[in-house]
Amino acid sequence: MIQRRILTRMKKQISIIVAICVILLLSSNDAFPCQTFMLKKGDILIAGHNLGMPMHIPGVMVINKRGVLKKGITWYEILSGKLSPTPLVTWVSKYGSLTFNPFCRDFPDGGMNEAGLFIEEMTLGETKFPEDHSKPKIFMMQWMQYVLDNFETVDQVIQSTSEMTLDGWAWHFFSADRKGNAAVIEFLDGKAVIYKGKDLPVAALCNTKYEEEIKNLKTFEGFGGKKSISLKDHTIARFIHIAYMLRNYTPTKDSAIEYGFKILHQLDRGGTQWSFLCDLKHLKAYIRTAKSEEIRYVNLKSFDLSCNTPVKMLDIHADLSGNVEKNFQDYTLETNRNFVVQSFKVLESRGFIDFVQSQGSTVNQVIERIASYSETTTCRK
Repeated sequence: MIQRRILTRMKKQISIIVAICVILLLSSNDAFPCQTFMLKKGDILIAGHNLGMPMHIPGVMVINKRGVLKKGITWYEILSGKLSPTPLVTWVSKYGSLTFNPFCRDFPDGGMNEAGLFIEEMTLGETKFPEDHSKPKIFMMQWMQYVLDNFETVDQVIQSTSEMTLDGWAWHFFSADRKGNAAVIEFLDGKAVIYKGKDLPVAALCNTKYEEEIKNLKTFEGFGGKKSISLKDHTIARFIHIAYMLRNYTPTKDSAIEYGFKILHQLDRGGTQWSFLCDLKHLKAYIRTAKSEEIRYVNLKSFDLSCNTPVKMLDIHADLSGNVEKNFQDYTLETNRNFVVQSFKVLESRGFIDFVQSQGSTVNQVIERIASYSETTTCRK
């Protein structure tokens, strides 16, 4: 009996240790180096993003529809299969969007909607989401889809952070809109911290708290300090290089897309899996990945965004080039599930599977909850 108690206690301790390790991994700024920026000059308005990972990440581009009824889900529900004790978010999508998703449909890493609103995430280990059981709660990936489904301005995105709470992984966010407004949204010590307007001197974000990035920037030449900036010096923080390149952009020398990819390439110091640009005025997106380096592009306006037609999907690593609008395929549950399975295979070697099991679910149950979520949405128009 004593041995059984000891064994049970050891199993619990191991589960706790595994959970902590996975959480630290998902929250590690160094493990997932990502960068986002907004290039704004004259009529040019481009948002760019690098997704950095130490391993290959499967993914899918999704054309999401307007007029779709959705009910949000929390990270707690995904892991446990139990209903969240907090109120849930429900909505009908107002806008169609293009998203870049590491799992499957309705679980984006970021994207752009037809109103020209953009949002992206980056890992920030210091993140601590607010706790308020009187407000609706939503998984942070789905919050980004909620944002793209419902809003057209950065101010609306900011307002939503006071109307609901997020759960999930340690992320902070960068958002921009067609009017050229941008904002950084962080959650520190259980409170939302917002930078916009005069408080956002550089429209960019990496994996460090924005306040610390600006403090460091002020020590460099041209930004208030004496340190010189060399793009060849990779000991300099990526944020410094973004600030330098945004300030020194000359439209007559490079097109916005060419220069945007130059910035993304400059920031890639190994491990970048996706690089993409979104033209917020013309609703075009350009992407290349580590597995498929040819630049592909789509025009969101070319798609039927009404929910009377199927959602469209395309493997983000498809070996294609140029305009790939005709290569998008209709959503199916089987395709959706396959993308989730691919993602979980990547996570398996990193302890994530053990973590899922420590929460009382099987891997297949969690895969099915994520993959089948979109089956719960319905067209209302």
